[in-house]
Amino acid sequence: MRRPLAALLLLAAALPLRVRAQDASEPLPIPGGFHFFAPGPPRLGYRGLNVEASTITNFSGDVALAYLVGRARSAAGESFVLGADMRVFRGEYVAADGVTRRGAFGFV
Repeated sequence: MRRPLAALLLLAAALPLRVRAQDASEPLPIPGGFHFFAPGPPRLGYRGLNVEASTITNFSGDVALAYLVGRARSAAGESFVLGADMRVFRGEYVAADGVTRRGAFGFV
């Protein structure tokens, strides 16, 4: 129970104190398509500890990452295993328009 709580607290600490609409160009993904570079033990199917956790190219900043796994139940009452990869980014990046910007992002 402590590990999921610690991961959620880390994610919450990385979020900005106020949320606002995006008014600048979006960051660019790492070239070559949509990739998730998953750090973790290779014996569990991850790519080791020395991998890039960011999915944003030209990014310099902090990345918080959590893998959540557990059982869930649908509205129809069916039980299933749920896995989620959550990441939060905060730092500087070069946007699609070539301008260096600062921002915070997250995805599940």
